[in-house]
Amino acid sequence: MNNYIIESTSISLIDKKIEEIIKEKEFTDASINTYDLDEDSIASLIEDANTISFLTPNKVVIGKNLSNNNLNEKDIDTLSRYLDNYNPDVILIFTTKGIDTRKKIVKEVINKLSKVNINTDTKMIVKSLLKDYDIEYRVINLLDEYYKDEPERLISEVKKLELAFIDSKKITYKDALDLLVKPLNKGDNLAFDLIREIALKDKKKAINIYNELLSYNIESYSLIGLLESQYRLLYQVKVLNKRNISSNDIASILEVHPFRVKKTLELIRYYTLKEIRKLIKNLSSIDYNIKSGTYENNVIIDLLILNIK
Repeated sequence: MNNYIIESTSISLIDKKIEEIIKEKEFTDASINTYDLDEDSIASLIEDANTISFLTPNKVVIGKNLSNNNLNEKDIDTLSRYLDNYNPDVILIFTTKGIDTRKKIVKEVINKLSKVNINTDTKMIVKSLLKDYDIEYRVINLLDEYYKDEPERLISEVKKLELAFIDSKKITYKDALDLLVKPLNKGDNLAFDLIREIALKDKKKAINIYNELLSYNIESYSLIGLLESQYRLLYQVKVLNKRNISSNDIASILEVHPFRVKKTLELIRYYTLKEIRKLIKNLSSIDYNIKSGTYENNVIIDLLILNIK
């Protein structure tokens, strides 16, 4: 059977799987035509699949972003009739982030396609991508630790390693530590999110993020220190950005990771320098009052958020 459906939110993993299918079916010399089903019709795609290829005997037709929104009853009928009598010289591949098959006619047509499973195991992905390389096992563990929940980022960083050591075909743990971009930890990311929601005056979201931070067993005084540190960085980045200094130069001047500067630059439009100074002052005051026993640890940040105006 030459008709497939691939479900994943990762574009890179989908593309890799399509390459594997084409290679496995020995269609490497085939012409490849791609349709975005958010813009192109399924009827156009099926017409292409039924059309004889003049340049090569085989053809690959790909329909990206298949969803319930672009699969109406007429499309289902058109697709179903093609699948019942498909062109053997064509590989037909649909990709989707997810499709609801509770509707009977949708389920029936989707069941006529071969479902392709994508392996999302980080270590297996790394081993597959770097199968021709001699790598220390700790490199695989490091990539798993850094990018387990970010398949797009994982593939991007693996390709960076692949390119950097294309001549030696050998990657050590030290090489990986030096080259890979360490992601912000969960606490840092949530702190950025909390700062943004405070700026947007969305008290409900800010409280939810604060509670999530507490679920990581972060003490309130440590959280206040984290927020104060982020706001001080925000202030410095905003000042340097106003002087038209590049993000890489800002990172060098402040001796922080470029990725952290990049994330901070996303926040500068939400605050004036005066607002940042006031928040830093308030957080310093809160920190002092908590340590002196004046305020209850788990109440004061709630009050800070609820008093946003």
